[in-house]
Amino acid sequence: MKNFSHYKTSLDSILENSFKKDKILFKNNLSVIMGAMKFSQPLREFFTLYNEIESKEFSSKDESKSYLTEALNFLKENKSGLNKVLPILDKIIDDRKELCEDIDNNVYKKIDNIVFNTNIKNLQTIAEDKNYLCENMSNRKTKKITRVTNPKILSKVLSKHYKEAYEGTLSESQKNILKNTLLMTEDTLNKEFKNIKDIAINTLNNLISESKEDELSIKLVEVKNEILTLNPTKKSYIKVRGLVEDLK
Repeated sequence: MKNFSHYKTSLDSILENSFKKDKILFKNNLSVIMGAMKFSQPLREFFTLYNEIESKEFSSKDESKSYLTEALNFLKENKSGLNKVLPILDKIIDDRKELCEDIDNNVYKKIDNIVFNTNIKNLQTIAEDKNYLCENMSNRKTKKITRVTNPKILSKVLSKHYKEAYEGTLSESQKNILKNTLLMTEDTLNKEFKNIKDIAINTLNNLISESKEDELSIKLVEVKNEILTLNPTKKSYIKVRGLVEDLK
């Protein structure tokens, strides 16, 4: 298993570099990463806590120590929950190699070491890492930000968006659909999108012909026209698949 810092910095750099390159590209990549977040609550929690440990400020070391203890204990207790989502993240990162940087982040490396590598042989190193993180959170105002565009900004945007858009609980069926969609190759996506799009259009046509209410008919036609304009993207596939499930 790769350290979580690898996934965190890789996702940060994908967002940062796509934001610099093209706003539409950034929006698409943000949507894909949010999809992975929706699939996995542990991923959302790890992403948020790594970001908070890196960016939170406390007025005293005692306050930072109390927060850090709770955050690290939570991460340790929930790390096994990452196992299901890591193949999805590997796929996301592998498909965006040109945008991805595995940045050496000292804070994340120390969190990794404490959460994933604690054992009787490295207790002194763990203690030193904890002390470093506490000092970092209590002395942050004296530090300078050297990057022009800091990934933490985009991390906060991402955290805000997934909380607003994906806080709802998914059923196991919905989680499987999301996971399978995120792992689809382009050829599979094109084929599956055509199939689900045809099913959606046929279902809507039947509902339109059966409808005796003008207002409902108009709404159904609007939905049909929207489906007809969609291109075969993973986001569109999930959208149409959800519509078909709702129409059953």
